[in-house]
Amino acid sequence: MTQPRPIPLRKQQKNYTRQRLLQVSRELFVKKGPQATGVEDIAKAAGTSRATVYTHFAGKQDIIREMLTEVWDKALALYQDFDNLPDWTRPSIAGWLLLVFETWEEYGASTNVVLREMPSEVNAEFQSQLESQVAALTRTREKWAHFHPDEASRRAYLLILQLQQGLTGVHFGGWAVDREALRNTLTDIWMSTLHPPAH
Repeated sequence: MTQPRPIPLRKQQKNYTRQRLLQVSRELFVKKGPQATGVEDIAKAAGTSRATVYTHFAGKQDIIREMLTEVWDKALALYQDFDNLPDWTRPSIAGWLLLVFETWEEYGASTNVVLREMPSEVNAEFQSQLESQVAALTRTREKWAHFHPDEASRRAYLLILQLQQGLTGVHFGGWAVDREALRNTLTDIWMSTLHPPAH
């Protein structure tokens, strides 16, 4: 088996700089808002020049667009992680939900920026992204074999929508709910939805 070729140092540096600019932009947009943040502010906070910023991004809107891509990528990765769970026991599902909660806590504020700045783009992409997430969640067919494929898909859709809506309420809607109590309730819901009903 051939070893993957190492990434050239120059490309590594370019990737690092791009990620650094994205991280700094995310922090500034959350703190000051995109309108009050200039490219000069981003460059200064990243310890680089305006020219470097424009080498990587066409402007602030391009950075926000990259943040949206990051949001979709993180969400998809979470559902791929679920598919990789060894089983659907209560500890496995509760542990995965903890990862979901932590990801929302890390990216919630910057996601809110994206939702405010690019609502039409989010709406336009939502359905196709949701379909990708459902496909990731149901990828291992053997785990869903106790459901007809259509039923498995419906259950996956509803689980994802409910989870996203609940966490949206917590992070953006002011829903004051105990974090652990919510995780326990969601674990119950996922357990009962993922396992066939007893006859």
